[in-house]
Amino acid sequence: MIFNRKTEDGNSSEISVEPVAGTRLGLSRFMQPAKNGLPPRALMNSGLNVKGDLETDGELHIDGQIVGNVSCGHLVIGKDGAVRGNIKADEVIVCGKTEGVIRARRIMLQESARVVGDIFYEIMSMEEGAKFMGASNQGKDEA
Repeated sequence: MIFNRKTEDGNSSEISVEPVAGTRLGLSRFMQPAKNGLPPRALMNSGLNVKGDLETDGELHIDGQIVGNVSCGHLVIGKDGAVRGNIKADEVIVCGKTEGVIRARRIMLQESARVVGDIFYEIMSMEEGAKFMGASNQGKDEA
């Protein structure tokens, strides 16, 4: 990049500006695989609305809205997040809203969770204040 700059005598001179590498900003850690070998975590901000399915082997943190199915290794649905569709993950933490079937080895419904749909799980915990309408099914789901 080149910017024009006026000198004290009014003449213009050119100065060269080099881009800053991601490592100098400490961003390189987001571009590398996580220590567990999975891809980096994906963050979906609250202003983002997605229509369609999402699939990853890594972690996914949702603060936005998804209308579609989600499949990932580890899923966190934030307080402002919502998923309308089926969820399949190794671990699911729900603080926001879901509507659809959830299949997970481990699921945690936090105090602010609002879940409508069936849950298939091996380990499940539910905090006081969480709302769940559906059937909970412990054990492996064949579907």
